[in-house]
Amino acid sequence: MFISAIKNFFITLILISTLFAGQDLESAKIRLKDKEWGAAEEFLLKALNHPKDKWEAAFHLADKIYPRAQEWGKVKEYMDIASTALPSAKIRPTANDKKILLSQAITASLVKSYNLIYYRASGFLGLLNKVSDVDKRNALIDQAIETSMQAKELDPLQPGSYALLGLYYSVKGDKDNSFKYIDQALALPDVPEDVQLALLVSAGQSAVRLGDFEKGLSYYESALAVNPTEVPALKSLGALYLAKDNFEPALKNLNAAIENSDDDKEKVDLFFNRGLVYLKMNEFEEAEYNFEEAYFLAPDDKEALLGLAKALEQAGRWRKSRTYYLELIDSDPNKASYYYGVYRTYFGEGRLDDATEYLNKANALK
Repeated sequence: MFISAIKNFFITLILISTLFAGQDLESAKIRLKDKEWGAAEEFLLKALNHPKDKWEAAFHLADKIYPRAQEWGKVKEYMDIASTALPSAKIRPTANDKKILLSQAITASLVKSYNLIYYRASGFLGLLNKVSDVDKRNALIDQAIETSMQAKELDPLQPGSYALLGLYYSVKGDKDNSFKYIDQALALPDVPEDVQLALLVSAGQSAVRLGDFEKGLSYYESALAVNPTEVPALKSLGALYLAKDNFEPALKNLNAAIENSDDDKEKVDLFFNRGLVYLKMNEFEEAEYNFEEAYFLAPDDKEALLGLAKALEQAGRWRKSRTYYLELIDSDPNKASYYYGVYRTYFGEGRLDDATEYLNKANALK
Protein backbone atom coordinates (compact mmCIF):
# COMPACT_ATOMS: atom_id res chain seq x y z
CA MET A 1 0.00 0.00 0.00
CA PHE A 2 2.80 2.39 0.93
CA ILE A 3 4.81 1.53 -2.19
CA SER A 4 1.72 2.04 -4.36
CA ALA A 5 1.12 5.43 -2.77
CA ILE A 6 4.73 6.49 -3.47
CA LYS A 7 4.39 5.30 -7.07
CA ASN A 8 1.18 7.25 -7.55
CA PHE A 9 2.84 10.30 -5.97
CA PHE A 10 5.73 10.26 -8.43
CA ILE A 11 3.41 9.70 -11.39
CA THR A 12 1.35 12.69 -10.26
CA LEU A 13 4.53 14.73 -9.77
CA ILE A 14 5.74 13.89 -13.31
CA LEU A 15 2.35 14.81 -14.77
CA ILE A 16 2.30 18.11 -12.88
CA SER A 17 5.90 18.81 -13.91
CA THR A 18 5.04 18.08 -17.54
CA LEU A 19 1.96 20.28 -17.37
CA PHE A 20 3.77 23.22 -15.82
CA ALA A 21 6.75 22.83 -18.12
CA GLY A 22 4.42 23.15 -21.11
CA GLN A 23 2.93 26.23 -19.53
CA ASP A 24 6.42 27.70 -19.11
CA LEU A 25 7.00 27.58 -22.87
CA GLU A 26 3.58 29.07 -23.61
CA SER A 27 4.14 31.78 -21.01
CA ALA A 28 7.53 32.52 -22.60
CA LYS A 29 5.94 32.86 -26.06
CA ILE A 30 3.44 35.40 -24.69
CA ARG A 31 6.34 37.41 -23.19
CA LEU A 32 8.28 37.18 -26.43
CA LYS A 33 5.31 38.53 -28.35
CA ASP A 34 5.02 41.41 -25.87
CA LYS A 35 8.79 41.98 -26.00
CA GLU A 36 9.16 41.37 -22.28
CA TRP A 37 12.62 39.93 -22.72
CA GLY A 38 13.55 39.44 -19.08
CA ALA A 39 10.38 37.53 -18.21
CA ALA A 40 10.61 35.55 -21.44
CA GLU A 41 14.16 34.46 -20.56
CA GLU A 42 13.01 33.31 -17.12
CA PHE A 43 10.23 31.12 -18.52
CA LEU A 44 12.40 29.75 -21.33
CA LEU A 45 15.09 28.66 -18.88
CA LYS A 46 12.39 26.81 -16.91
CA ALA A 47 11.08 25.25 -20.12
CA LEU A 48 14.50 23.73 -20.76
CA ASN A 49 13.62 21.15 -18.09
CA HIS A 50 10.65 19.90 -20.09
CA PRO A 51 11.62 16.86 -22.21
CA LYS A 52 9.39 17.92 -25.09
CA ASP A 53 9.91 21.66 -25.05
CA LYS A 54 13.63 22.03 -24.32
CA TRP A 55 14.74 22.25 -27.98
CA GLU A 56 12.23 24.97 -28.82
CA ALA A 57 13.06 26.83 -25.60
CA ALA A 58 16.77 26.62 -26.39
CA PHE A 59 16.13 27.94 -29.91
CA HIS A 60 14.21 30.98 -28.64
CA LEU A 61 16.91 31.73 -26.07
CA ALA A 62 19.59 31.63 -28.78
CA ASP A 63 17.50 33.38 -31.42
CA LYS A 64 15.79 36.16 -29.47
CA ILE A 65 17.16 36.64 -25.97
CA TYR A 66 20.95 36.43 -25.98
CA PRO A 67 21.68 38.19 -29.30
CA ARG A 68 20.11 41.32 -27.77
CA ALA A 69 22.69 41.27 -25.00
CA GLN A 70 25.44 40.21 -27.44
CA GLU A 71 26.08 37.14 -25.30
CA TRP A 72 27.36 35.11 -28.22
CA GLY A 73 28.74 32.30 -26.09
CA LYS A 74 25.21 31.63 -24.81
CA VAL A 75 23.82 31.91 -28.33
CA LYS A 76 26.20 29.13 -29.35
CA GLU A 77 25.47 27.07 -26.21
CA TYR A 78 21.70 27.06 -26.63
CA MET A 79 21.78 26.67 -30.40
CA ASP A 80 23.87 23.54 -29.82
CA ILE A 81 21.14 22.24 -27.50
CA ALA A 82 18.46 23.03 -30.08
CA SER A 83 20.50 21.15 -32.69
CA THR A 84 20.14 17.89 -30.75
CA ALA A 85 16.42 17.67 -31.60
CA LEU A 86 15.16 14.97 -33.96
CA PRO A 87 15.67 15.82 -37.67
CA SER A 88 11.88 15.89 -38.11
CA ALA A 89 11.34 18.47 -35.35
CA LYS A 90 9.49 21.61 -36.48
CA ILE A 91 9.06 25.07 -35.04
CA ARG A 92 7.45 28.45 -35.62
CA PRO A 93 10.43 30.84 -35.40
CA THR A 94 7.96 33.61 -34.50
CA ALA A 95 4.24 33.57 -33.77
CA ASN A 96 3.54 34.86 -37.30
CA ASP A 97 5.66 32.26 -39.10
CA LYS A 98 4.62 28.96 -40.60
CA LYS A 99 6.12 25.84 -39.09
CA ILE A 100 9.43 24.87 -40.61
CA LEU A 101 12.08 22.30 -39.76
CA LEU A 102 13.96 23.28 -36.63
CA SER A 103 17.23 22.66 -38.47
CA GLN A 104 16.25 25.29 -41.07
CA ALA A 105 15.34 27.77 -38.36
CA ILE A 106 18.68 27.17 -36.63
CA THR A 107 20.62 27.75 -39.85
CA ALA A 108 18.77 31.00 -40.56
CA SER A 109 19.19 32.22 -36.99
CA LEU A 110 22.92 31.48 -36.93
CA VAL A 111 23.38 33.40 -40.17
CA LYS A 112 21.50 36.34 -38.69
CA SER A 113 23.58 36.36 -35.50
CA TYR A 114 26.80 35.79 -37.42
CA ASN A 115 26.07 38.78 -39.65
CA LEU A 116 25.44 40.99 -36.62
CA ILE A 117 28.88 40.14 -35.23
CA TYR A 118 30.60 40.22 -38.62
CA TYR A 119 29.33 43.70 -39.51
CA ARG A 120 30.34 44.96 -36.09
CA ALA A 121 33.79 43.44 -36.53
CA SER A 122 34.24 44.90 -40.02
CA GLY A 123 33.14 48.30 -38.72
CA PHE A 124 36.40 48.60 -36.82
CA LEU A 125 38.16 49.18 -40.16
CA GLY A 126 36.56 52.61 -40.49
CA LEU A 127 37.37 53.46 -36.88
CA LEU A 128 41.02 52.49 -37.28
CA ASN A 129 41.37 54.84 -40.25
CA LYS A 130 40.27 57.75 -38.05
CA VAL A 131 42.52 57.11 -35.03
CA SER A 132 46.13 58.25 -34.89
CA ASP A 133 46.82 57.73 -31.18
CA VAL A 134 48.86 54.51 -30.87
CA ASP A 135 47.28 53.26 -27.64
CA LYS A 136 43.73 53.86 -28.87
CA ARG A 137 44.55 52.21 -32.17
CA ASN A 138 45.97 49.13 -30.46
CA ALA A 139 42.91 48.90 -28.22
CA LEU A 140 40.65 49.05 -31.28
CA ILE A 141 42.65 46.31 -33.01
CA ASP A 142 42.28 44.07 -29.96
CA GLN A 143 38.53 44.72 -29.87
CA ALA A 144 38.29 43.98 -33.59
CA ILE A 145 40.14 40.69 -33.13
CA GLU A 146 37.94 39.71 -30.17
CA THR A 147 34.75 40.46 -32.11
CA SER A 148 35.99 38.61 -35.21
CA MET A 149 36.83 35.63 -33.01
CA GLN A 150 33.28 35.65 -31.63
CA ALA A 151 31.95 35.42 -35.17
CA LYS A 152 34.31 32.54 -35.99
CA GLU A 153 33.35 30.59 -32.87
CA LEU A 154 29.64 31.07 -33.52
CA ASP A 155 29.83 29.73 -37.06
CA PRO A 156 33.22 28.17 -37.90
CA LEU A 157 32.19 27.48 -41.52
CA GLN A 158 31.83 31.15 -42.48
CA PRO A 159 35.03 32.41 -44.16
CA GLY A 160 34.51 36.13 -43.52
CA SER A 161 35.51 36.01 -39.86
CA TYR A 162 38.79 34.25 -40.71
CA ALA A 163 39.54 36.90 -43.34
CA LEU A 164 38.96 39.66 -40.78
CA LEU A 165 41.21 37.90 -38.27
CA GLY A 166 43.92 37.66 -40.91
CA LEU A 167 43.51 41.34 -41.72
CA TYR A 168 43.48 42.62 -38.12
CA TYR A 169 46.44 40.47 -37.10
CA SER A 170 48.33 41.84 -40.12
CA VAL A 171 47.54 45.40 -38.98
CA LYS A 172 48.86 44.37 -35.56
CA GLY A 173 52.02 43.02 -37.19
CA ASP A 174 51.40 39.45 -36.01
CA LYS A 175 52.52 37.45 -39.05
CA ASP A 176 51.98 33.97 -37.56
CA ASN A 177 48.36 34.51 -36.54
CA SER A 178 47.58 36.47 -39.69
CA PHE A 179 48.65 33.68 -42.02
CA LYS A 180 47.15 31.01 -39.75
CA TYR A 181 43.63 32.43 -40.12
CA ILE A 182 44.08 33.31 -43.78
CA ASP A 183 45.07 29.73 -44.57
CA GLN A 184 42.18 28.38 -42.47
CA ALA A 185 39.77 30.52 -44.50
CA LEU A 186 41.19 29.25 -47.78
CA ALA A 187 40.93 25.65 -46.56
CA LEU A 188 37.20 25.85 -45.78
CA PRO A 189 35.05 23.51 -47.91
CA ASP A 190 32.51 24.60 -50.52
CA VAL A 191 33.51 28.27 -50.61
CA PRO A 192 31.83 30.02 -53.60
CA GLU A 193 34.19 31.29 -56.29
CA ASP A 194 33.49 34.98 -55.69
CA VAL A 195 34.15 34.56 -51.98
CA GLN A 196 37.33 32.60 -52.69
CA LEU A 197 38.56 35.44 -54.92
CA ALA A 198 37.81 38.02 -52.23
CA LEU A 199 39.67 35.90 -49.68
CA LEU A 200 42.74 35.62 -51.92
CA VAL A 201 42.85 39.37 -52.61
CA SER A 202 42.43 40.14 -48.90
CA ALA A 203 45.16 37.59 -48.11
CA GLY A 204 47.49 39.27 -50.60
CA GLN A 205 46.87 42.68 -49.06
CA SER A 206 47.57 41.32 -45.58
CA ALA A 207 50.80 39.68 -46.78
CA VAL A 208 52.01 42.92 -48.39
CA ARG A 209 51.10 44.82 -45.23
CA LEU A 210 53.35 42.43 -43.31
CA GLY A 211 56.19 42.94 -45.80
CA ASP A 212 55.98 39.44 -47.27
CA PHE A 213 55.81 40.45 -50.93
CA GLU A 214 56.44 36.97 -52.29
CA LYS A 215 53.54 35.50 -50.33
CA GLY A 216 51.36 38.41 -51.40
CA LEU A 217 52.33 37.75 -54.99
CA SER A 218 51.37 34.09 -54.67
CA TYR A 219 47.92 34.95 -53.26
CA TYR A 220 47.21 37.42 -56.09
CA GLU A 221 48.38 34.96 -58.73
CA SER A 222 46.17 32.27 -57.18
CA ALA A 223 43.23 34.65 -57.54
CA LEU A 224 44.05 35.22 -61.21
CA ALA A 225 44.34 31.47 -61.74
CA VAL A 226 40.69 31.26 -60.64
CA ASN A 227 39.63 34.28 -62.70
CA PRO A 228 42.19 35.99 -65.01
CA THR A 229 40.03 39.13 -65.25
CA GLU A 230 39.57 39.66 -61.50
CA VAL A 231 40.06 43.43 -61.24
CA PRO A 232 40.95 43.69 -57.52
CA ALA A 233 43.70 41.09 -58.00
CA LEU A 234 45.03 42.81 -61.12
CA LYS A 235 44.94 46.17 -59.37
CA SER A 236 46.74 44.83 -56.30
CA LEU A 237 49.37 43.08 -58.40
CA GLY A 238 49.96 46.29 -60.33
CA ALA A 239 50.41 48.24 -57.10
CA LEU A 240 52.73 45.57 -55.72
CA TYR A 241 54.98 45.60 -58.79
CA LEU A 242 54.93 49.42 -58.71
CA ALA A 243 56.14 49.36 -55.10
CA LYS A 244 59.03 47.14 -56.22
CA ASP A 245 59.79 49.41 -59.23
CA ASN A 246 59.08 46.47 -61.53
CA PHE A 247 57.44 48.57 -64.19
CA GLU A 248 56.65 46.13 -67.00
CA PRO A 249 54.46 43.73 -64.96
CA ALA A 250 53.00 46.72 -63.12
CA LEU A 251 51.76 48.18 -66.41
CA LYS A 252 50.60 44.79 -67.68
CA ASN A 253 48.35 44.22 -64.67
CA LEU A 254 47.10 47.81 -64.45
CA ASN A 255 46.27 47.81 -68.17
CA ALA A 256 44.29 44.59 -67.77
CA ALA A 257 42.49 45.97 -64.71
CA ILE A 258 41.48 49.17 -66.55
CA GLU A 259 40.30 47.14 -69.53
CA ASN A 260 38.11 44.90 -67.37
CA SER A 261 36.76 47.49 -64.95
CA ASP A 262 33.37 49.15 -65.37
CA ASP A 263 33.58 51.08 -62.10
CA ASP A 264 34.61 54.72 -62.52
CA LYS A 265 35.55 55.02 -58.85
CA GLU A 266 37.84 52.03 -59.19
CA LYS A 267 39.29 53.42 -62.40
CA VAL A 268 40.40 56.57 -60.57
CA ASP A 269 42.86 54.50 -58.53
CA LEU A 270 43.88 52.48 -61.58
CA PHE A 271 44.68 55.51 -63.73
CA PHE A 272 46.42 57.16 -60.79
CA ASN A 273 48.63 54.11 -60.18
CA ARG A 274 49.41 53.82 -63.87
CA GLY A 275 50.34 57.49 -63.84
CA LEU A 276 52.75 56.81 -60.99
CA VAL A 277 54.37 54.01 -63.00
CA TYR A 278 54.94 56.29 -65.96
CA LEU A 279 56.13 59.08 -63.67
CA LYS A 280 58.79 56.75 -62.22
CA MET A 281 59.72 55.75 -65.78
CA ASN A 282 60.17 59.44 -66.68
CA GLU A 283 57.52 59.07 -69.39
CA PHE A 284 55.85 62.34 -68.51
CA GLU A 285 53.32 62.56 -71.33
CA GLU A 286 51.90 59.16 -70.44
CA ALA A 287 51.92 60.09 -66.75
CA GLU A 288 50.08 63.33 -67.54
CA TYR A 289 47.45 61.48 -69.58
CA ASN A 290 46.74 59.01 -66.77
CA PHE A 291 46.58 61.63 -64.03
CA GLU A 292 44.25 63.69 -66.23
CA GLU A 293 41.98 60.65 -66.66
CA ALA A 294 41.92 60.13 -62.90
CA TYR A 295 41.23 63.83 -62.34
CA PHE A 296 38.48 63.83 -64.99
CA LEU A 297 36.72 60.93 -63.24
CA ALA A 298 37.17 62.46 -59.77
CA PRO A 299 37.68 66.24 -59.95
CA ASP A 300 37.62 66.47 -56.14
CA ASP A 301 40.43 63.94 -55.76
CA LYS A 302 43.41 65.96 -54.50
CA GLU A 303 45.83 63.06 -54.94
CA ALA A 304 45.01 62.83 -58.65
CA LEU A 305 45.42 66.58 -59.03
CA LEU A 306 48.73 66.50 -57.14
CA GLY A 307 49.98 63.66 -59.34
CA LEU A 308 49.08 65.70 -62.41
CA ALA A 309 50.92 68.75 -61.06
CA LYS A 310 54.03 66.67 -60.31
CA ALA A 311 54.01 64.97 -63.70
CA LEU A 312 53.89 68.31 -65.47
CA GLU A 313 56.55 69.74 -63.17
CA GLN A 314 58.95 66.89 -63.89
CA ALA A 315 58.29 67.34 -67.60
CA GLY A 316 59.37 70.97 -67.23
CA ARG A 317 55.93 72.28 -68.10
CA TRP A 318 56.14 74.90 -65.39
CA ARG A 319 53.13 77.08 -66.15
CA LYS A 320 50.60 74.27 -66.48
CA SER A 321 52.00 72.51 -63.43
CA ARG A 322 51.70 75.71 -61.42
CA THR A 323 48.06 76.04 -62.44
CA TYR A 324 47.27 72.76 -60.68
CA TYR A 325 49.39 73.58 -57.62
CA LEU A 326 47.50 76.86 -57.27
CA GLU A 327 44.22 74.98 -57.58
CA LEU A 328 45.37 72.74 -54.75
CA ILE A 329 46.22 75.79 -52.64
CA ASP A 330 42.71 77.13 -53.23
CA SER A 331 41.27 73.87 -51.93
CA ASP A 332 43.64 73.67 -48.93
CA PRO A 333 45.61 76.88 -48.23
CA ASN A 334 47.39 75.41 -45.19
CA LYS A 335 49.40 72.67 -46.87
CA ALA A 336 53.07 73.61 -47.27
CA SER A 337 53.82 71.04 -49.98
CA TYR A 338 51.51 72.83 -52.44
CA TYR A 339 53.39 76.12 -51.94
CA TYR A 340 56.70 74.33 -52.41
CA GLY A 341 55.32 73.05 -55.71
CA VAL A 342 54.56 76.60 -56.88
CA TYR A 343 58.01 77.68 -55.67
CA ARG A 344 59.69 75.01 -57.81
CA THR A 345 57.76 75.97 -60.93
CA TYR A 346 58.73 79.64 -60.58
CA PHE A 347 62.32 78.65 -59.85
CA GLY A 348 62.33 76.43 -62.93
CA GLU A 349 61.27 79.43 -65.03
CA GLY A 350 63.95 81.61 -63.45
CA ARG A 351 61.39 83.88 -61.78
CA LEU A 352 63.32 84.13 -58.53
CA ASP A 353 61.28 86.87 -56.83
CA ASP A 354 58.03 84.92 -57.29
CA ALA A 355 59.80 81.72 -56.25
CA THR A 356 61.05 83.36 -53.05
CA GLU A 357 57.54 84.57 -52.20
CA TYR A 358 56.12 81.04 -52.30
CA LEU A 359 59.16 79.54 -50.60
CA ASN A 360 58.57 81.90 -47.67
CA LYS A 361 54.88 81.00 -47.58
CA ALA A 362 55.75 77.29 -47.56
CA ASN A 363 58.32 77.70 -44.78
CA ALA A 364 55.83 79.65 -42.68
CA LEU A 365 53.43 76.69 -42.77
CA LYS A 366 56.00 74.08 -41.72
